Amino acid sequence: MNFMEVLELWKRNLTRTKSERTTEAYLRHISTFMNTINIESQDQLLEVSSAQIFKFVDLSPLGPTSMLANLSALKHFFKFLLRREYIDREKFTDIEQAIEEVREELNTKKNPTYPKALTKEEVERIFGAVKGKRYEKIYSLFLYSGIRLGEFEKLKRDNFYLDKSGILWIRLEPHMTKRNKGRLAPVLAPDREETYRITDKLLKWIENYEENFYVKRGVLQVYTDRLSKRLGIPFSIHSFRHTYITNLVNSGFPVEVVKEFAGHSNIKTTIETYYKFSQKRAEDLVRSFLAD
Repeated sequence: MNFMEVLELWKRNLTRTKSERTTEAYLRHISTFMNTINIESQDQLLEVSSAQIFKFVDLSPLGPTSMLANLSALKHFFKFLLRREYIDREKFTDIEQAIEEVREELNTKKNPTYPKALTKEEVERIFGAVKGKRYEKIYSLFLYSGIRLGEFEKLKRDNFYLDKSGILWIRLEPHMTKRNKGRLAPVLAPDREETYRITDKLLKWIENYEENFYVKRGVLQVYTDRLSKRLGIPFSIHSFRHTYITNLVNSGFPVEVVKEFAGHSNIKTTIETYYKFSQKRAEDLVRSFLAD
């Protein structure tokens, strides 16, 4: 298989799994990488090393934010090559480690940006637009469990269980998670009443799991992207995860608990991303302390 055929296969994969905007951006990023380090053939592509990743960063005039976007596309591309056995695990690990090292350096230079949780009003508008559709069920699962899209793709009915207190849990096996570390994710809403209400709904919906929740990744992302534009609300599937984690923080869950529920590999990620000081949250915690 020649070089252009490999790229075409990757493009098809992107079309199925990413939005049109992301597909175009990823293809552009790979082209930038190739041009910068003069890759012209399949053989050269398969022999890319960590040194060439660093060379790309050194030669490129891109700023930290644009470079991080390029690195995300590169990682996706080389993971695609690994899964189709165009490169071996050792090669991919070498490249991945270089990408992660550069990412860490760039993130220290980039102005911090924090994920935006959806407001109550935004959630109501989004769910009003999908009420009665399969997407209401899918969005509910994301919003109240905080799972990632990649984890959702591997979910089955057997991954859910209800404990004696009436809390619904999702058991994520190691192979299902981003960091290959299993975890339990509880279905939780901002308050007790809403938690039990959504639990009752999910219990009914997961009885016919495939019928209610099966959707191709690309279809889900494209639908969400179009709905975002139609409603004028900038959100993605990942926005539901940010909202879930933010709700845990605002409800007073300790950072080490939030880290485990969210599946963060490092508690530093949880603290720096979500535990920003909030005067309202501080006042609520003081009132709760005095009430006890």
